[in-house]
Amino acid sequence: MNKDLLTIEDICQELGIGRSTAYKLLKKKKIKSCKIGSRLIVRREELKRYIKEHTS
Repeated sequence: MNKDLLTIEDICQELGIGRSTAYKLLKKKKIKSCKIGSRLIVRREELKRYIKEHTS
């Protein structure tokens, strides 16, 4: 997969969270995502934005 596109597993690894927590963040639109087929995909820039907002 493109290094600029992240899967749920990638998000979990980057943030050190579980799958259910990652899905909650996406469902509440705390992290913007899109669905490609049956997969939820997040742009790396969107994850960086989320991290920056929550570490300031």
